[in-house]
Amino acid sequence: MDPHEAIASIFAPDGILAKKSPGYEYREQQAQMAWEVFQVLFSSDVLLIEAPTGTGKTLAYLAAVALSRRKTAVSTGTKNLQEQLFFKDVPFVQEHLFPQLKVVLLKGRGNFVCHSRVKKFMSQIHVRFTAEPDRLAEIMDWYRTTRKKGQGDRAELAELPEDDDIWPEICSSTETCLGKKCPDKEECFVQRMRARAADSDLMIVNHHLLCSDLAIRERGFGEVIPRYESLIIDEAHGLEDAATKHFGVQLSLFKMLRLVKDTTSELRGQNIAEKKFGILLNAMENDARLLFESLAERTKSQAVSLEGLDPRIHEMRNSLCTKLESLSAMLHNLPKDSEDFHNLARRCEDASSDLKIILREENDGDYACWAERRERQVTVHASPVDVGPIIKSHLYGRVDSIVFTSATLSSNENFEYFKSRLGLDGDSSVREKILPSPFDYSRQTLLFIPYSMPEPNSPEFVDAMVGLLPKILDKTRGRAFVLFTSYRNMEAVYQELKRKLPFRLLVQGAKSKHRLLEEFRSHNGSVLLATSSFWEGVDVQGDALSCVIIDRLPFASPGDPLVAARMNKLKKENKSPFYNFQVPMAVIALKQGLGRLIRTRTDKGVLCILDPRILTKPYGAIFLRSLYSSPLKRDLHEIDLYFSAIESCDDHGEAQRDQDA
Repeated sequence: MDPHEAIASIFAPDGILAKKSPGYEYREQQAQMAWEVFQVLFSSDVLLIEAPTGTGKTLAYLAAVALSRRKTAVSTGTKNLQEQLFFKDVPFVQEHLFPQLKVVLLKGRGNFVCHSRVKKFMSQIHVRFTAEPDRLAEIMDWYRTTRKKGQGDRAELAELPEDDDIWPEICSSTETCLGKKCPDKEECFVQRMRARAADSDLMIVNHHLLCSDLAIRERGFGEVIPRYESLIIDEAHGLEDAATKHFGVQLSLFKMLRLVKDTTSELRGQNIAEKKFGILLNAMENDARLLFESLAERTKSQAVSLEGLDPRIHEMRNSLCTKLESLSAMLHNLPKDSEDFHNLARRCEDASSDLKIILREENDGDYACWAERRERQVTVHASPVDVGPIIKSHLYGRVDSIVFTSATLSSNENFEYFKSRLGLDGDSSVREKILPSPFDYSRQTLLFIPYSMPEPNSPEFVDAMVGLLPKILDKTRGRAFVLFTSYRNMEAVYQELKRKLPFRLLVQGAKSKHRLLEEFRSHNGSVLLATSSFWEGVDVQGDALSCVIIDRLPFASPGDPLVAARMNKLKKENKSPFYNFQVPMAVIALKQGLGRLIRTRTDKGVLCILDPRILTKPYGAIFLRSLYSSPLKRDLHEIDLYFSAIESCDDHGEAQRDQDA
């Protein structure tokens, strides 16, 4: 069958899905996307395709991949999205469309238990005195079971907390992996996963694993993901952040002390008691403590640039680097050849190299370097200012065809911002497609921007929010997300509203994200106050969510060292940092936040933006163009009229159904 006909036979109003899936809704955009993706898979091109919420993009590209019969990797933003794809979307495709499609889920090695590390951990005498014997017993019971018939994935431990202290001691890691010299290599869960992937048609990965694979291939160290012909990058708006984190480096006192501890433990385990090691390790620990204590003195806030450091810091860095390099040489020169010692030596070399990058005496502009304080822990970072050239050299040209897709890739109705960030600017061969939304925003939504709000930088802004929010929420009967661009504003508003609102008030940080969403869905009329992590990847359908309120346009703070470095780079290129970077980034973030409201064709609700700059500043028009066709209202009573019209329509529809019955 002709591919175009095959796609039509799947997605048509009377096609396979319509016959096999109750409640199937034909969406022209979905069939169009499947065809666009299919064409690119055979043309060795790059496709940028924005598929708004409701398009059904996942099913569209899965069908295109299955029809193409090309070995493909799909990369998405998070492990949660990976699992949704693998456990929900893929089984649907296999059941209704392509039963022979072989799919495997790939995760980073830190998700898998390591046999060698379990043995080493359990042989350490201090394990007997662990503060959580019940947790240890539970993990070891699971380990014995998974070794026989499981996949060694921590996801099998459903109740294991994210911050569990034992898991980092027993999971697989690049630093401790013995590779081909490992006595347990035949039973290695990571290798078994990769073997399954090599025999698959489709591999589902995440952006961090994708970046890890690119880096390892570049260094000639093999591969993390088995070879693939085509790549689909879903939630592609998040790839720059993932690449920035992966190709950057970071160090903390904890990491340095862990290196000292692991080296001491391995020397003791191998019965090596040479005094010179003890002297050097003690000196290394003292140097590390002195360096990070000095950095902590200048890091009073969350993130502080490391530009213009005191010369004393560089002297401390040099002293610590010298000791790290000496320890590396000593470990390599031990007469007892041990892969564990070689791994420790490599960790010393990496730490020395990272320190020289982060605490450099002169910054050439390639990296943004900063220190970050969380509670009492200080971590120092260096992140690449421009990851576009890195992605371009590591990825483009190595894969036959690439599809970038997301509900939010464009700004001001074009892809120029996205292309500039991902190293695609100036490439005339890139195909571009912005699909129209399948939703009728003019009927399903109302955009409310109040008359009375001061600008966000005004000292009266939070008080004005506290005064206005109860009035809005009274009209929506709760059922709202209030999304903030800062924790400070969220906390200030929460402290005031918790005494004033008659609705169930939930706030980010009080419980896990999953638990908060469960409570919000199950208690009608709830109000959730949240920041960045709730602006995307959150799906609440139906009446439980009838209003999304944004406190201010989500501009990235120029005080953030990485943002500042990227703005400075654009200035040097004679480009406007504001219009070429801050505005398009904020537009995409705003589209993500407001996209929480309308998830289906039956959803209805109010989009509220409390920032008056969207109407008063020249750049506001760029934001408004991203909001589809939501009718703009500015008087509070218009919200009453909107919900009254919805209820009247619902009552009429119910009466009509009764009459038809």
